[in-house]
Amino acid sequence: MFTGIIYLCKNYTLKRLIYIFGIIHIFFSCNNENIYRIKGQLSNLSDESLYIVFESPETIRVDTVFCNEKGQFSIFHEQDDELQVITIYYNDRHRWFTVYPEVGKTIQIKGDATYPQLLQIKGGRINDKLSRFNKKAAPVLKELEDLQKNNASLDGDEAMRLSTLNLELRKIMQEFVKKNPKEEASAVLISGFFTNPDEFEQTEDLLRLLSPELNDYYLVRNKWKEIDKAKTTSAGAKAPDFEVTNIYGQTFTVDSFANKHFILAFTAMWCEMCQTEVMMLDGIANKYAKDSLEILLICLDDNLEDIHEMVRQNTIQWNLVADSAGQAIQLFELYNVNSLPKCFLMDKEGIIRLNTMNGEELRQKVDEIMN
Repeated sequence: MFTGIIYLCKNYTLKRLIYIFGIIHIFFSCNNENIYRIKGQLSNLSDESLYIVFESPETIRVDTVFCNEKGQFSIFHEQDDELQVITIYYNDRHRWFTVYPEVGKTIQIKGDATYPQLLQIKGGRINDKLSRFNKKAAPVLKELEDLQKNNASLDGDEAMRLSTLNLELRKIMQEFVKKNPKEEASAVLISGFFTNPDEFEQTEDLLRLLSPELNDYYLVRNKWKEIDKAKTTSAGAKAPDFEVTNIYGQTFTVDSFANKHFILAFTAMWCEMCQTEVMMLDGIANKYAKDSLEILLICLDDNLEDIHEMVRQNTIQWNLVADSAGQAIQLFELYNVNSLPKCFLMDKEGIIRLNTMNGEELRQKVDEIMN
């Protein structure tokens, strides 16, 4: 009997100690300056895996979280330095959304995973502001998402509608920035919407609407750096120098084209829109002699056998650089190329006269400066 009582007392004491230590752990966790919490529920997920990327000024960490059968998940993250953004990837990493964490605040996420920009993300100043923007822009965002799902097969009317929707969305965003110049959420929108280096003038105009208080915000600093880099390959800039070797072993730099016009054309064999006839490079090459205008193709392919076969079948002997030793990748970075096709037209002094993705625009500009 006494043994049973002692056992009960010990058992009770142990449970009480566990409870007390649990309370202490929760207390200290809640007061930890680097605890980040996210709770969410997503519908229409294709699988239960979420891939979480935690980004801070010094580190990037990756983790995996699994949703239950209802699409519910929880993220509890402790980090030594301050988190800037959390990106959550899902549906085999094909879809994602971003969260802007604040220490000590639980972020709640809910919505249809097929429309990541329409998810309700609440908790923290930036998330709350962005949610208000997304709510106002919801009809446009939803229609854009629906159209972009079939982007490869858009007909003329759909393509025109897509362009109109993008303009509407930018207008809503610009109004938001004007009304919220002191909000980090405005910087987030500018950073997210203006990703094309060729649109740096529009980006500059919006950044100037922001309060000077945001000058040190990392997204603002990064955007100004991107703009400065974009200006190095805009019309009127001196063409950035390079050194590449073509498939015949000849080395070229910008000075190799001194006293003649030249076109730097970024392409890839697998890109239908990049073919030389589509970009009107065939017509240009046949119309103008190499001693007055030369074309240097930068091909994002490294299979030299396929490239040589393509050259052999072509009636024009192209001056072509393949991606062996990462040459093409380096030039893509140097010339701010983030989509294909892309062509740069330089004059005899090595000044960029045109930066374009449009073959007809290139043809017209070549005829203009050559005549």
